[in-house]
Amino acid sequence: MKKDKEILSWARALFLALEENKGNEEEVVKNLFLVLDKKNYLIPAIIKKYKRIKEKEGRIDVFVAKEINEELKKEINKKIENLEGKNKTINYIIDENLIGGFRIKTKDYLIKASIKDTLIKIKNNAYGYN
Repeated sequence: MKKDKEILSWARALFLALEENKGNEEEVVKNLFLVLDKKNYLIPAIIKKYKRIKEKEGRIDVFVAKEINEELKKEINKKIENLEGKNKTINYIIDENLIGGFRIKTKDYLIKASIKDTLIKIKNNAYGYN
């Protein structure tokens, strides 16, 4: 388990270094090889974990009750880009458990703006389940 934590730490450090040093990717990777020295055997696992981190960091999931048209998607995408910046992958997922409205999930937060969530909140407040 200790090895997995080490790999995760190096992958996270690699992600942060590459984000801060755009354009100097080759130098960052070269430094990683130098720092790891005798632990170079960890590099394939670090790169694999780095790819997962990068994918997760750049993904935003929008859950909707039913399929929405392209015009509405463009409008939502524009608002998300204003909040989160560009270079994010926005996935639209139909969640049949939602009655209406939407949920937006990023790595940092979850916005619940669905009818189902509102009804649950009303129910919990009515019965004192805060």
